[in-house]
Amino acid sequence: MKLTILIPALFCNLAVAQSLSVPVTPGLAAVLPPKNNCSGQSGLACVMPNLFGPYGLVLPNSNFPARFNSSFQSTFSALNDAIATQITLLPIASPASGFMYEYDSATGVYKRLPETFGPVLTERAETIGRRRLHVGVTFQRFRFDTIDGKPLHNWPAIFTHEVGTGPGGAAEPYETQFISSNNSLDLKVNQFTLFGTYGLTDRIDISVAIPFLQIGMNAASYATINRTVDTEPAIVNGVLQPCCSNGPPYANYFDPANPATSLTNTFSNNQYAPDVHTNPAKTNNLYWNPSRNSAAGLGDVTLRFKGRIYRGERVNVSLLTDLRLPTGDEMNLLGSGAIGWKPFVAVSLRSGPITPHVNVGYQWNGQSILAGNIITGTKANLPGYAFLSAGTDLGITRRFTLAADYIGQELINAPRVGVATYTSQAPLVGTGQIGTFATAAPLANQTYNQSNLALGMKTNIFDGFLVSANMLVALNDGGLREKVIPLIGVSYTF
Repeated sequence: MKLTILIPALFCNLAVAQSLSVPVTPGLAAVLPPKNNCSGQSGLACVMPNLFGPYGLVLPNSNFPARFNSSFQSTFSALNDAIATQITLLPIASPASGFMYEYDSATGVYKRLPETFGPVLTERAETIGRRRLHVGVTFQRFRFDTIDGKPLHNWPAIFTHEVGTGPGGAAEPYETQFISSNNSLDLKVNQFTLFGTYGLTDRIDISVAIPFLQIGMNAASYATINRTVDTEPAIVNGVLQPCCSNGPPYANYFDPANPATSLTNTFSNNQYAPDVHTNPAKTNNLYWNPSRNSAAGLGDVTLRFKGRIYRGERVNVSLLTDLRLPTGDEMNLLGSGAIGWKPFVAVSLRSGPITPHVNVGYQWNGQSILAGNIITGTKANLPGYAFLSAGTDLGITRRFTLAADYIGQELINAPRVGVATYTSQAPLVGTGQIGTFATAAPLANQTYNQSNLALGMKTNIFDGFLVSANMLVALNDGGLREKVIPLIGVSYTF
């Protein structure tokens, strides 16, 4: 996987981003902040908190603490929350069998209902039939490219200097200097899901969906120090003072061997190596990021229970509930880290080759570190959501069915991220003028909608064997999104 930041000068070299090797010397160690909960951790959930090294975005000045803070730090938590929330929203192919059977009292045997093969991602109310078994596997590919309508590959952020770093905690003019950055996140997920459904009775089905995920997450930040006029330290009568000159000396720089002009640096999570915890050159490096860029393993297993409560000549109604188990490793974003419960109702109509259906319900989610603050290690509840799905299946022939569904989800009190404007506190050295910059900023939690259109098909190759395909098309921008999500699967009913 390759990561690109949308700045022309970086197209050629960002894939092999070069970072400075700055050791933490005894003098520098005295002014460093404490490490956070992600320091030294290699999980994907720590990729963004670790992006600038184990201490956050600090610079190698041993005389004056060069520490920088940003609302982007809060956006880290919102981003992890968005990813965890999206894990709870990843669509799973319906475990309902494409073949439905009912008992014929006249003949004493079960016969197949001459209907369509059903929807791909939503549920119909019919049950599979007593002692029938349906098994299958699907593959889905996710390539997320926006969050709340903003591109993941071009995310601005401003880091302002910590205030009160002068002698005795005094505020100093060099604290008006700041760091601007362009940031890029490349998030890819491949999801393989094994599922099975068994008919306990004519009215009750039990199902299980077992996902296996491959996740790739590359992050990079191209950072620039913005110096301001007459705010550098000064040497007065041979003594270093925190104020005021245009340098030298300088308060902020990336390379202590070149403090005058080392104003840019590229940070990346592509530095992981097996000796990250044992090599002193890495464990004692100011900028070293130990995070991996990929993970694979079991996701969150979902159990489904379906009970038909009404069967008429043309209408069927079932009550269903999903129980999502936190079996995936949340620190590697393979799972949400929280239990989930989703009761809903499914209604199906029979009308010849056209079989409309509706699903409506609500998902409750438990607490996860991904929804809280991974930097401090605190947990919070993942947002719940109400959902409504409605669509129809069309039996083109006895062996071929088309399906179309609207899938809407209303996320309740969920985190959002946006872009604000930062205005410099003093004129910039480069222009002599006050400057304005775009910067990432977390928004207040909001209730918002995610709407998708599912277009799919199922075809009966032979006997009880079905091949399924589907495209999930995003209709709006809320949350972590991709325009089109493809699915392909095979299943068999015994």
